[in-house]
Amino acid sequence: MKSASDPDAFPAGEGDSISAVPVSGEAGRAAPAAAAFPPGAAGEPSAVPLVGDVAAERHRLPARVVGYWRWRACYSSLPLVVLLIGVAIVVPWGPWWVRWGFVGVVVAVIAVGIVMLPPIRYRVFWYAISSTEIDVQDGIIFTTRSVVPLHRVQTVFSERGPVADHYRITNLKVRTAGGSVRLSGLDRGAADELCDRIGRLTDLVDDV
Repeated sequence: MKSASDPDAFPAGEGDSISAVPVSGEAGRAAPAAAAFPPGAAGEPSAVPLVGDVAAERHRLPARVVGYWRWRACYSSLPLVVLLIGVAIVVPWGPWWVRWGFVGVVVAVIAVGIVMLPPIRYRVFWYAISSTEIDVQDGIIFTTRSVVPLHRVQTVFSERGPVADHYRITNLKVRTAGGSVRLSGLDRGAADELCDRIGRLTDLVDDV
């Protein structure tokens, strides 16, 4: 029968680390003491942060983009409002106060959304770009974050309409092999600079 002082009594496990420490004994020799460490606790590489995790690398949109988004929302909701008014006039469903009350509620909800939602989106939105990736955060009620590796970028589209020209705003759409990422409301100069930078970085990635 093996005693506890026998080193063969309790063999070390495969993932254990053995260190020798002096203990007092009759012979005054150093007996091995086993100290177990969980696998991967030491020497485990730390995760590489994304470019957007660094606050100094994040870029915000110009404040005038709030007005631009509000006008776009007005133009987008105008067909729905016209349709509801036409139905309330032409189709005789229910009393008149029910029809126009429903139209009024819908218009009020749209108006509240146009006033309140763009400032929330403005505070949430940011983008960051490094030599390897594009990091974009967007959303109003639900926040989405998209990270696009530069080696997957295929094309970059630039979009300007009459309202965007008035506010000096440019919309970019970065298309990749698996989808696309939209950057809406960029300053015109910042959008041109971003397009040039993406083009240069993409060429560098392709050359590697």
